Amino acid sequence: MALDFKALQKIKGNPSTEVAPNRRLKINPGQDYRYDMPRELIDKVNKEFPLGNLFSQESEVSDEELARQGEKFMKVLIQEADSEACRDRTAAMIEQVAKQTGVHFPHVFERYIELGILSLRPRDAWTVTQATTKTLKVRSFNCGLGKQFTERGIKSCEAFCLAASRAAAAKIGLNLDMTCRKDDNGACELVFCPR
Repeated sequence: MALDFKALQKIKGNPSTEVAPNRRLKINPGQDYRYDMPRELIDKVNKEFPLGNLFSQESEVSDEELARQGEKFMKVLIQEADSEACRDRTAAMIEQVAKQTGVHFPHVFERYIELGILSLRPRDAWTVTQATTKTLKVRSFNCGLGKQFTERGIKSCEAFCLAASRAAAAKIGLNLDMTCRKDDNGACELVFCPR
């Protein structure tokens, strides 16, 4: 039996055409919006958080030190990403929709995770494999940061990424379960689920 969408619209209404006037998102004609991450963000984050300093230590780098550095990195990133100089239209729309709907996961959180990947390792191959209100999965296929850790004998690179992710979740006020899984091919998958 085929669905009669016109009959269904009469019964349920069409929510896409019945948006409350104060909730409509409009583009102002003639206004030029920036949607891409500005190059200045990468430069500012790398200036305030030079990755070389993490590896310049003579002694062995502990998990606690990696976690501290991961948190420091994300705080620098959030400060710069939310500044007027680096804020783009994507950020404004994500936050406006989150404010209207009350749903902050995954999109507000995901923005910080993606900016973290792009600013610290812009040449890496990665993808978001799942983004729902119940789960966010980010898969990295050739993590440049992990390779640098491995070259220096640091095996627990996930301590850095998980600490950075916890700092992003704390900024938004999210309570998340976070895991990091690695496979035999060197791919790494971060999984985030609200508690």
